[in-house]
Amino acid sequence: MKNNIRQFCFPGSAKEAAALMNKLKGKAVVVAGGTRLSRALLPSVETVIDLADLPLKHVKADKKWLRIGALCSIAELEKSPLLAKWAGGVIAQAAGGWSNALARSMGTVGGNVSRAHPHNSLPPVFLALDAVVVCSDGRAEKVLPLAEILEPAMMRQIGTRYIVVEVCVPAATRTWSAALARLAITKTSWEAYTSCVVAVDRQDGSVRSARVVVGSVLPRATRMGKAEAVLEGKPCSEASARAAEAALCAELKELTGGAEAKAYACQVSGVLARRCLVQAFQG
Repeated sequence: MKNNIRQFCFPGSAKEAAALMNKLKGKAVVVAGGTRLSRALLPSVETVIDLADLPLKHVKADKKWLRIGALCSIAELEKSPLLAKWAGGVIAQAAGGWSNALARSMGTVGGNVSRAHPHNSLPPVFLALDAVVVCSDGRAEKVLPLAEILEPAMMRQIGTRYIVVEVCVPAATRTWSAALARLAITKTSWEAYTSCVVAVDRQDGSVRSARVVVGSVLPRATRMGKAEAVLEGKPCSEASARAAEAALCAELKELTGGAEAKAYACQVSGVLARRCLVQAFQG
């Protein structure tokens, strides 16, 4: 691949890396796992800022947060003992179901979140667990809900103005019951027809609150607010799951403008959501 790279930089901190990126602006590219760099590199890029050696590979929990460093590989999440027990192990499951083993060993949390292609597996599960993202512009850190990071205007600033430092999941979600499912050609296919993640906070056999997230169907992972509203305060039952399925299908049909090409994905999304909810209710 022909390029105009003149130098490689190895900053000692996220702050230093972000400051350098902002100084060089469009003439620099930030590299973590390198999966994106292997596919495309703009002619204007003369400097590669390599983040690989930064101390951002942690998976740890305190009283307020589960903290996942931006440089953790997807494979490391899959194998984490802490994540295997968090919210029914849904983060580890999402990591293990993403693409192939080579991609999982190279791809990072920061890249999967900040370049949130509709088929990436982590944005839906982090969105379902109310995650926030810590970013740095070299001067100060900024904490934003993941939903804001996924907005196109903000996403354009990741890798140009901000660097992702870590993803934080509220400690309260540790005991939530969660489940995920996806429909793809094969288990290791990166692209999927649809994917669904649900997370339920249960109390005395009823739904105190719920998160229902769909990936792949829309341009970015999206919470299904109508399905969540149907579930709130309802018993953890098959009937509640079916009501949420109907609400989700109606909402997705509206969001896709009733496009015929999306009709199958909308229908399957509802089925997956129902199955995930039944699993979460029983978990």
